[in-house]
Amino acid sequence: MKNYRKFMLLSVLLSVFIFSCKDDVDEIIEPVNTFENQVKEILDSVVIKEDVAGAALFAINNTGEEAWLASGLKNKEANEPLGKETKFRIASISKTFLAVTILQLMEEGKLAMDTKYASILPDSVVELFPYGNEITVYQLLSHTSGLYDFEDDQFVDILFQNLLYQWTPWDLMNHALNADSAVFFPPNTEYHYSNTNYILLGLIVEALTDKSLEQNIRERIIAPLSLNNTYSWEEAVSWENCATGYMAYGAGNMFVVNDQTLPLYFEWGHGQMVSTVYDLSLFFRALTNGKLFQYQETYNLMTDWTTLSGQTYGLGIDNLSGELGVGHDGSTGGNYSFASINPQTGAMIILCFNQSSDTFMGAAINPIYKIINP
Repeated sequence: MKNYRKFMLLSVLLSVFIFSCKDDVDEIIEPVNTFENQVKEILDSVVIKEDVAGAALFAINNTGEEAWLASGLKNKEANEPLGKETKFRIASISKTFLAVTILQLMEEGKLAMDTKYASILPDSVVELFPYGNEITVYQLLSHTSGLYDFEDDQFVDILFQNLLYQWTPWDLMNHALNADSAVFFPPNTEYHYSNTNYILLGLIVEALTDKSLEQNIRERIIAPLSLNNTYSWEEAVSWENCATGYMAYGAGNMFVVNDQTLPLYFEWGHGQMVSTVYDLSLFFRALTNGKLFQYQETYNLMTDWTTLSGQTYGLGIDNLSGELGVGHDGSTGGNYSFASINPQTGAMIILCFNQSSDTFMGAAINPIYKIINP
């Protein structure tokens, strides 16, 4: 009986030991190294290393796995965390929305790519610029019009002298004409990225539809795609959950950017929109999947890259080369954005962050790109 009790005691102790060891093993097993975990590790690390306020990201790898996450702060003063649904000023990615609108108008027969803007806009606008009677809609879309970009260093200095000034399209075009460094080229002779082109395209949309540019984009793109956190700045109902921007300006100064300190009047037509990384993913998927045009040929035209000046820009969209595919980037007042999608594989990187940095974008995108396309 004594030996039996010893045996039973040993059995119980052994069971306890085995289960205890199992618990210990469970505790030290590393989590599965999923795509989302890999992306989060990169994003968190780069936000800290590059000392930016925060960033949001939506990515899809070439096998269809998704990562939608955020890191850092949307408002440093209030110590508010930046969430994956935080809204950003997307700057020049707005050009892609406007280009889609123009191409839809082409499909409706309201204009052609070789239509000269002089046939649509009033003489007061046409006569404002050199070669105004010769420039086509295609050349405006592809930045081959030869028009000077109003948003130069001199303009930024003027902007900061009166941050709340309500810039009109006419004001912006006049600066392009009268800037100290203004240079104009004959159309279709070289590529020259110019925000002035998209101001004219916005005016063309309004002239052809008798509706505001903002209403056109909402009715043609935002509403059909249910982009619930995307809007033109002029139509903003609420600024809730918008990222505060942090912009380096002057000698070591950091300017805090929000709707009260720097309204987006000066971005009309070329950079006026607000969105989230997820909404941008829906937009670029719809664009490359043929949901925004009646005909495949229209998307093909959009991605007919210019070769002038050694560039590869299409109509409101950029050829990012390699596995990155197509997309656009943008920057304005401490808000930076990047969107890319590979139309063949569906692989995607949408990244937005809210502080000036010369290196953050590349530091984040390059390692993420490697795990998207191993």
